[in-house]
Order: sequence, then structure tokens, then C-alpha cells
Amino acid sequence: MRKILSIVLVVLLLSSAMPRIVTPAAAYETKIPCDNGDNKLTKDELVKAILPYMLDEGKYSLDEIGDAAYVYAHWDGEPKTIIDMAGYEITFYKPPERVIAISRSLIDTTMYIFGVEELLVGGSYFAETSKTKYIYNGVDYTVNTQVQLVLVPKIKKLPNVGGFGSGPYGIVSTEKIASLNPDLLIVRDFCNCDEEDFNRPISIIRGLGISVVILKYLNCYDEPEVSTIYDEIELLGKIFDNQEKAAEINEYLDYQVQFITERTKEIKEEDKPRVLYFGIPSWAGEEGGTGVVFGVDQIESVLLEKVINAKNAYAGTGTPIISSEQLLALDPDIIILPTYSGYHPPREMYEEGRFANIQELRALKERRIHSLATMPCKSERLEFPINLMIEAKAVYPERFEDIDLDEWIDNYFQGLYHIDDKTVEELKKTQMLYYLEITTEK
Repeated sequence: MRKILSIVLVVLLLSSAMPRIVTPAAAYETKIPCDNGDNKLTKDELVKAILPYMLDEGKYSLDEIGDAAYVYAHWDGEPKTIIDMAGYEITFYKPPERVIAISRSLIDTTMYIFGVEELLVGGSYFAETSKTKYIYNGVDYTVNTQVQLVLVPKIKKLPNVGGFGSGPYGIVSTEKIASLNPDLLIVRDFCNCDEEDFNRPISIIRGLGISVVILKYLNCYDEPEVSTIYDEIELLGKIFDNQEKAAEINEYLDYQVQFITERTKEIKEEDKPRVLYFGIPSWAGEEGGTGVVFGVDQIESVLLEKVINAKNAYAGTGTPIISSEQLLALDPDIIILPTYSGYHPPREMYEEGRFANIQELRALKERRIHSLATMPCKSERLEFPINLMIEAKAVYPERFEDIDLDEWIDNYFQGLYHIDDKTVEELKKTQMLYYLEITTEK
């Protein structure tokens, strides 16, 4: 569609008529189509390509003319160069048309908002998050659907190329990537695997002539900041010539963040509650512990302290497994349950036998256990303000008493994705938002 519009625009610019519909191009080259080789496509060069084609005498294909029209209309007839978040310089000689996205939804959902999701040909995908049902106390908490699968149903049929680091996608396959004939691979680097294990496949893919753009996740930096997500979205906007929409997304996300910050910024240090991010995978007991804590160097803690303005009850670093005795010693005011090896509702800590010996925790006695929406650990996506609002309302219920979560989340999804009520309900189901149990009442 972008190139069809480009052809129309170019035709108007050239005061010519184009009675043919231009279809998207597939092959990728390292020069501007229809150019004489100096990487500066002129009006005359484009005219000399279009007119013979109209007379069925041209040497350029429909695809090449479509690419040339786009470059002339959108890039002033010159290649486009961007610098990714790893410092690599990538030059485009035509718009990307076959894209592979290795991330956990941020790239896919941003492309959806840009209106270019049809360019996706593969990525880190699987139709079901869990092959095993997770039913607790008669309620099905199985996480089987992701946001991008609702917004972009075609993803269910796209091939999985694997991923980097641990995760359910498997090891990244350079052979699979090459077989899909992409002209662009976009990778969101979570910095969760050995540097060599990351760089080796990337080098192989670049060696095949495939452009690679790297986004950097927040935890890749010594001092993680929310603005890193905005940088990722801005870069995606440059790739797909959607800078204005990227700016709109960032403004929308930041508005939600600032809304929370403004309500909590005046809280004094001595009045800040001690909050513990606590993962409770069923296998924790096999490792000799009760659950997993998130240290002050983790993005969860950074957002908690910088946006919510509360204290992390665990002053250590990393994500170690701790024992019941250690948890009792921490005795946090509030416990937040992120998605960790599955979704876990608050009732699990109140009722499950494996937590019987920690029932004296202040947070349990005062019913201050809260679950977040289902989002994989370390994959803050376009939905991250939802979890921030859930946390804010859980930590400071009196300051957010006027916020009806159900209504607020409805409005957030509609404002971000511009979707109807039915799709909003589907998205809320994917986030397990009906099981938040966010209440301080006993």
C-alpha cells in the first residue's frame, strides 16, 4: 500500500498518468532501483523508467519502478541511512518488504500501529504460550494468547526463527532466517545471553546480505531508563518512515508514566512502602527456595522506585532464589507477583501449601499481594503503563482511588491501538486482567 501511494504521488509530481497498479517488490538490492549508479535518483531517471514501462518497452520491472517511486517520493531520491542502538550504520536503498522480528511483541505491535504489519514474514513466534494447562483452585490461568496474536492474527501462521537467550522460542536459526528471504531482520537485544552467542548469528546473517537493526532493551544499560523504550519506538519509526506516529506513541506512553509520577513524587522517603517483586514458579522448591526476588539493578525495581516512588524491599542485585526464612526476614509491606514461569494469582500465596510457613508475612496478613498483567519478565512492551498503573493502585490505593482500573485499561488500549470494544476485551483476556484481585480489603 505504501508503494502504491508512492507511485500515485510520483505520477502527480511528474504530471504523467500511470494506468497500472504497482505491486510490492520482493528482492533486495544494494542500490536504488532505476538509478544510474550514483545513488541519486532524479526526476529524469524516473521518467525514463516509467514511460517505457507504460509502453511495455522498459527494462525495469513493476517492482523496481514501485521501489524507485517510493525512494523518490519519500527519501528525496537518495538512500536512507540510520544508526541502530548498537551503533551500527544501516543503509536502505529501498523500503523493507520482508521483515523478521525477534522480540517479544514490541516490534510487532508497533508495526501494527504503523500499518506495516503485513511486512512480517517470521519472528520469535508460537501460537500457544503454554502447552500445559495451569488450573488453580478450579480457575484456568493458562496463558495461551499474546497481544500481537490478537492484533495481527497472521502471526499464528508465521514461522518461528528462534530467539536469543533463554525462552520458549528455541535457539535462533540462521538457516531458517535465510530460507525466508528477508531484506530486514530487527532484533530486540535483551542482553540476556553471552555476547558471542549473540554476535555470531548476527554476523552470519549480515554476511548473507540481510540488513540487521538492533534495538536495546532497558536492562542493557547500567542505569535503565523508561526513555529507552521511547528510543526503540523512535528507531522503528525511522525504519518504516513513520516518525510522526512513533512520536505520537511515545507521547501517549509518556503521558501515562507522568500521570503516575505526578501523583507520587511528593511522597517522603519515610512514607514509602517496602515492595517486593516476587516470582513464585512451582519449581522454586526444587531449587531449595520459596521464590525469586528482583534486585535493585533490575528494570522492575527501577520503574518501582523512579515512577511509582516506592522502595524495593530487597536491596541486593540480580534475581536470586530465596528461602522462606529469608523472605520472612525481608517482611515486605507489599508483594507484587510478575509473570514468572507462568501467571500466578494472589490466592496462590494465600492458599497454596508450599507457602504455609510464611503466612506470618505482613503482606499476607494484610492481604497486600497483587498480580500484574501477564507479560513475560524483562519484556516491557507497549502495554507497560498498564502494569505501572496496577502497581500504583496497589501500592498507593488512596492516591489512585479515583482510577477505575477496568475503565482505565479500556481507554488505554483504545487510545493506543484504536480498536473496537470487542478487540479490547480480547486483549484484556490475553493479559489475564480479570484475575488481578487488586484489593486491600480482607
